[in-house]
Amino acid sequence: MIVALGSLQREAAGIIRSGDYVPVGAPEDFIAYRPTSNKFPAVVLSGSGSERAERATSWAIEEFAPEAIVSFGFCSAAKDHERSGDIVIAALVMNLPGTPFEWSMLGNTESLGPDRTMLLAARTAVEVSGLDYHHGTIVTVSRITTTAGTKRWLGEALNATAIDTASHGVGAVATEADVPWGVVASVLDDRDFNAPSIVDRLGSGPNERGLTTYIKHIANTPQDLPALIRLGRSATTASASLTTFMAAFMEAHSALTRVEQITESE
Repeated sequence: MIVALGSLQREAAGIIRSGDYVPVGAPEDFIAYRPTSNKFPAVVLSGSGSERAERATSWAIEEFAPEAIVSFGFCSAAKDHERSGDIVIAALVMNLPGTPFEWSMLGNTESLGPDRTMLLAARTAVEVSGLDYHHGTIVTVSRITTTAGTKRWLGEALNATAIDTASHGVGAVATEADVPWGVVASVLDDRDFNAPSIVDRLGSGPNERGLTTYIKHIANTPQDLPALIRLGRSATTASASLTTFMAAFMEAHSALTRVEQITESE
């Protein structure tokens, strides 16, 4: 079984709808689904933040004993040619703790590389499904990057392709447990887009905010309405890309695993 570990319900909505799943009790406020067939991955949603991702990954390994883990979700673009719904496959995930003020003073950052088979399966999936994609470094930061200037700096200073808040945590726990892993993300916001502060959900659970929360925010800051509408549309596009990707990825990974098993038996 493969476990797909994400953060938010909206990221996984299409994946859940397209498969056959049974809800599973999970600790904290994590959300988990067990598939009725190995054609689909188990899905675990941790909420926002690397620490939540680490705890959810540890629990998922104990609960499902997976053969591999794929971290999935939304990301921010760090390059100007990336657009909402583009898939980013991580060749490397880099941890960048602290605040933007501290980043320029950091020494060596911790980086991890994904499993080769997972990487090849992801590349095969995007090629077969025809999704626009990019391949490079995903930087995990401690807070969502809401400003264009921050995203631009990460792209230039660290040669980041995309930015998220969870994937390094998933990779670190999976590496320690000797479970193969990979990371794929779908671009939510372009590099030059400035997101409203309400999108920062660090430390919060996987459930969506209620409509009332956004109404209150817009009442106080009506200038954010166009940006929130744009983000909503981008989230729909990004989620659809993840759904398409995951179906193709599961087929590709299954085929590659069979080939490896045949090769090893010869």
